[in-house]
Amino acid sequence: MTQHWSHTFYALQDRLTGCHLQEIHPHHAALAARITHHLKHVGTLLELGAGGGQFAVSAARQGHQVTALDLWAGAGEYTRSLAARNSVSVQVVTGDFYTVDFPGTFESVCYWDGFGIGSDDDQRRLLSRVAGWLRPGATAFIDIYTPWYWAYHAGFARQHPGYTQVYGFDAQGCRMTDTYMPHGEEALTQSLRCYSPADLQLLLSGTGLVLTDVWPGGDYDPQAGVYRPEASLGECMTFTVLLQREPSLSAAGRARR
Repeated sequence: MTQHWSHTFYALQDRLTGCHLQEIHPHHAALAARITHHLKHVGTLLELGAGGGQFAVSAARQGHQVTALDLWAGAGEYTRSLAARNSVSVQVVTGDFYTVDFPGTFESVCYWDGFGIGSDDDQRRLLSRVAGWLRPGATAFIDIYTPWYWAYHAGFARQHPGYTQVYGFDAQGCRMTDTYMPHGEEALTQSLRCYSPADLQLLLSGTGLVLTDVWPGGDYDPQAGVYRPEASLGECMTFTVLLQREPSLSAAGRARR
């Protein structure tokens, strides 16, 4: 899997913006409450790409037994500190989605604001792993970037003290790009594959997962600096897919993937 930028980008992003090492925002608490309400119970929850643990800790405060996985060790260190300050326990794992192993399965798997690293085959491989991490009847909640939002806003540049941020869109590869250019340093770009719900349905073929619902996300106006937490599917920057294991998915079938 080609993911070289992901090993360095998020540490740079946090150094410039402090976005990962912050306190819990009301958005995180509301999202954890929404997941709990949808599931109708608390239980074992795995968060992929957990960052600084703001959602993970919010879910633990709801009563879930949370495992937070992130590639960046600094994020895990902050998650432990945040959990301790909020008097909850979160199991922190530093590792790669494609190589990490867990001793059991989970009643929910969440992946916010990061799906799309690598190729379509990489996404299918990850989704197959998610299917294996889910207990029967469990649900995965995964944010998906929309191509229409990023194509529309491509070329927008924001000037900050010390760096410039530029939105882009690779039309041929259907990928959003988000480039940080620190003054006097090498620029780094994250590039994430964008999908429509129909594209995502095709991607799921052979992964052992089925799509059960789509939740449209919010819309950010970069010119005005205004974020709307709720937008239509045709306007939103991301949507959340709810996925469950195929009823016929067997342990033997998962092992072959």
